[in-house]
Amino acid sequence: MSPAPVATSAASSASSPQQQPQSLPATPINGGPPTFDDIFRAKFYKIVEELKSKPRDGELTAKDRKAFIETAYEATDQEYFGNRQLEDHEHRLRALTKLFFKVMAEEPWTDDWIRPHDVERKLSRYEMNMDTYDLASKHGVTTPREAIAAARQHLIKIENWDEAKNGPPPRGPWDDIEVIYIAGTVSSTATNKIDRNTIYPISVLSTAHTLHHHICKDMNRPFEMAKKFLFSNDTAYLTKLRKFACDVVDYAPHLLDNDNTTLLLVLLILARSEVTKRFENNGIRIEGSTISHRRSECVKTKLGWKNADERKPFDNVCVEIQTRVRNLCTPGRSQTSRRPKVRKSSGPSTPVTPATLTPPIGYLAPPPLNGNLQYLPQPMAPPVNYPRPVKAQPGQANGNGNANGIVGEAMDTSA
Repeated sequence: MSPAPVATSAASSASSPQQQPQSLPATPINGGPPTFDDIFRAKFYKIVEELKSKPRDGELTAKDRKAFIETAYEATDQEYFGNRQLEDHEHRLRALTKLFFKVMAEEPWTDDWIRPHDVERKLSRYEMNMDTYDLASKHGVTTPREAIAAARQHLIKIENWDEAKNGPPPRGPWDDIEVIYIAGTVSSTATNKIDRNTIYPISVLSTAHTLHHHICKDMNRPFEMAKKFLFSNDTAYLTKLRKFACDVVDYAPHLLDNDNTTLLLVLLILARSEVTKRFENNGIRIEGSTISHRRSECVKTKLGWKNADERKPFDNVCVEIQTRVRNLCTPGRSQTSRRPKVRKSSGPSTPVTPATLTPPIGYLAPPPLNGNLQYLPQPMAPPVNYPRPVKAQPGQANGNGNANGIVGEAMDTSA
């Protein structure tokens, strides 16, 4: 995927010297100031044109494209955000923009990110579900990558299918061919011990559909998308984001490896506990600490943030977006259903007992005052006097005494 074509007016305006913006500029209208995306695209295509003018063997590769995007982004970031004091929301927007440009450069939705089936045993990967292996073999696919790639080609073929004219599109065998996801472990021995029968199989068509509809696949203005992520309160949009994140966990879990930037996108939307819970429901055991370790490695290697101060804007964005998604999209949550906290009574000295609360057991409330009536305490009942045992003289023991010198009736021991 390449960035969208650059308009002539945008390219000419970006080539002239521009003063550093003091606030977030809006989308240019009628020759207004260029946005981050306009500046980036001008720089990107300038790099491409310069390369075309030089002799070169072969065509541009995905690696070249990635390098061009990263070079143009760094120059744009320095021009747009550098050399000026940023506000808090601009720090967060800058961090989110860097993530989206990294995602656009790496294209995590391609089949190249599906690891080979014979990768090192301790790394996470897909395996063919043996129950559907014979069906897959009949259609010429024997590895998970081949099966998912074939299912994706099927989706591309039926993408413009006229259902009204031709009826429902053919599903093919790809909805019945399944793979299972094996999470990475500390050793190949631990990987071999995983019970494959407890893992919920995934249809390769579901995996292909999730990859084909990645939220960044058709993205050509990452800065605008970052702004929408950060500021949108549209329930429909946030629900769409949450569905995408849940689909990744359920149907394309390889996108949550520590070398894939989609992991950071998903953790922008879902909390770590929800990710591990969905894994558990699918029979995949991944601890929360493992998710945190993956995130830390991805942030360090992909985004270059190596300490807490550099990560702080992005961490704040995660908390903010997760909270917004949880409050607006999670069913069954209602902030108004919480009962207010009530101070507990410490005893009968509390002056007023609310009518909605049940007084503690054993507490006798005084009668209400009415007019000149006064509350007169009732007299206490006289104490009950119990007979006290009479002590005998020291050393005295008779028929009415016992060994301790206590006088009392003698026990009848006769038969």
